[in-house]
Amino acid sequence: MGVSNEHGYDDSARINAVRIALRRWYESHARDFPWRHNRTPYRTAIAELMLRRTRAEQVTPVYEAFIAAYPTLDAAAHEDSATIIERFRPLGLEWRARDAAAFIREAHAQYGRNLPADAEAVRRLPGAGDYVSSAIACFSDGKNQPLIDTNTVRVLGRVFGVRTDGEARRRKAMRSLAAAAVDPDDPARYHYALIDLAARICRPRNPRCSECPIASEAACRFASDNGV
Repeated sequence: MGVSNEHGYDDSARINAVRIALRRWYESHARDFPWRHNRTPYRTAIAELMLRRTRAEQVTPVYEAFIAAYPTLDAAAHEDSATIIERFRPLGLEWRARDAAAFIREAHAQYGRNLPADAEAVRRLPGAGDYVSSAIACFSDGKNQPLIDTNTVRVLGRVFGVRTDGEARRRKAMRSLAAAAVDPDDPARYHYALIDLAARICRPRNPRCSECPIASEAACRFASDNGV
């Protein structure tokens, strides 16, 4: 792996091919979810908290009901925590529901009606962490922030031939790669495409390499190594 750019990762030809392939593929294969519209920091935060370890299709009705009841941070903050937790409960993971209630309460206490789209500010809130805070900066403010989770690590690891396991997202090599690969022209669209590719094509088991837009450009090491 070369080291010559600001992110410490140098495979510019492959990165460019991946960006182009994802951009073209997303134009006709994008999934449509309510949180991809009207992307205020608050709404992005609620969506990302709900999407933890949960399929997007399961989240959709719960998210829509929550936003209908609490369209703003101010509205959610004036609800009692027990009711917020109950709204999250259909998705399971009791700890997530409690995190969400704490996030809403603390976000409103610190920032009032307007949650900032600043990753560093949001990262300090309960339950936010690196991914949720980066997602808010990326999707709500167009910031060039890499989103690193199990799914994006899987795709990037396969494409660029970087080892992936349970610790991969914490390694400097993967974090450098994820940062370098983001399309600066439209970070939000790039990440939506990467997420959709992970869900539809680059699945954990039985990936559909023959349908992959990146593999078709001979830009995926995993597909090449497996004769696709």
